[in-house]
Amino acid sequence: MRRDDQALTAVIEFLSAFVLFLVIVSAFLSLTRLTLGPNEPMVDRLDEHAADGLMRLTSSEGWAVPLDSGVRDTANSTSDWHLLNASTLLDSDVLPGLVDSNGHIDPLRIQALQNLTEGQLKAGLGFPSYASVNLSVLVIESPESNRVGTVLFLDGTPRSSATTSAASFRNMPMGAEIIEISLEVHNAGSIPPILMITEFSPHAILGEPEWIEIHNEGGFAVDLNGWGVARNGFFTLIGTDALGGNQLILLSGDPSVMNHGNASLVVDLSSSYVLGRGLIDGLDDSADTLRLTYNEPGSSFSQRINTIAYDSTWDFEAGYSAKLSVDGDWIVSDITSPGNL
Repeated sequence: MRRDDQALTAVIEFLSAFVLFLVIVSAFLSLTRLTLGPNEPMVDRLDEHAADGLMRLTSSEGWAVPLDSGVRDTANSTSDWHLLNASTLLDSDVLPGLVDSNGHIDPLRIQALQNLTEGQLKAGLGFPSYASVNLSVLVIESPESNRVGTVLFLDGTPRSSATTSAASFRNMPMGAEIIEISLEVHNAGSIPPILMITEFSPHAILGEPEWIEIHNEGGFAVDLNGWGVARNGFFTLIGTDALGGNQLILLSGDPSVMNHGNASLVVDLSSSYVLGRGLIDGLDDSADTLRLTYNEPGSSFSQRINTIAYDSTWDFEAGYSAKLSVDGDWIVSDITSPGNL
């Protein structure tokens, strides 16, 4: 009987200790949850998007599938998406993988990010419409000390414009260097692309055209659908192509008789009444207002992105152009550089 009582007592003490252990564990987990904060479904979703999106970017070569009237032409798909220009990619379904066939980060694929719009990147990574992204690629280790800190790509919606955001980081080798790829996902709408008129020539020499140079100052490409230029009384759309990040588009009254420089796109506006050639004026030689505008798809409201009003004090002589300086001032000179910043 004494042995039975001792055994029963031991069992009861074990069970009591086990229950006390469970109580302590439960209390610890509860305190931990309070420390980490409440479970926010939006934060969880953005965390998942950031992690999954970065994995898609850095685990394959990627691909581009042409779209034929909105239908994917899989027979002509290619993993060499990075060799296609911005206008071709605009009419494609794209997953922008950043590694080559050997699984190494490919600098050409990083450079080709400038041929994608932010919307294309979001779609390729499978993000929902409410999400916006910010992507950066930075050199953090290099045999060449002056390369450390070099930004290979940076663009997207800044975190400051969002109420909730998540980020995912990954360090990977690129040749002898180590780069950091950072993908931030926010619950904010995308900011407008940054296009800017950087040079224009309103007073053409006889037989030569008027022209306008426009620079995409962002890292991502810009879909030119909805973009236009106007002068007093006349307006025209630019076109339906895409302008890559940090690239130039040249609008001309006659592209066939002028130097295009390094412009990625050249558009003939000879029939637009905005730009003229020789004796046929578009822009007024001495005083006019030049505007760069944007219409959101489906909206009749035209946003004035860039407005330049000039008058006779600018002293435009035939063949002169006005060039935007780094200080934001306009400099009128006979030294012109269409298609070259």
